[in-house]
Amino acid sequence: MKLPSLIIPSAFIIAASLVFAAEQTPITKAMDLAHKAPKGEKKICEKIVGGTATEAEVKSALDAYKAMADCKPPRGEQAEFKAAVAKLVGATEDVLAKKDGAAAGYKAAVNCKECHSKFKPEEKK
Repeated sequence: MKLPSLIIPSAFIIAASLVFAAEQTPITKAMDLAHKAPKGEKKICEKIVGGTATEAEVKSALDAYKAMADCKPPRGEQAEFKAAVAKLVGATEDVLAKKDGAAAGYKAAVNCKECHSKFKPEEKK
């Protein structure tokens, strides 16, 4: 019995989707949401710092950051990671509450280089 030509490609696409979905963690989801953007567009984290993010964008970033709170970092100390995420969550909540100086606090908390140097896994070569 011959399988229809659509079944095999469809099965491959489904399998690839499941593998990709399995690799998504709350950390990678937060990075994809708030720290990446299509070419020519600002990242949500840049909009938050610049004061141009919508309330919905800030809320979505906050939800993503909160989801990271109980994650084990790919590298580094759990307690230090948890403290960094708590600082980021607090700063994002301040932005959402429109507190004075909140954007500056968020900018300090969202220090990508510092966080990545401590917690991001080594690049595979």
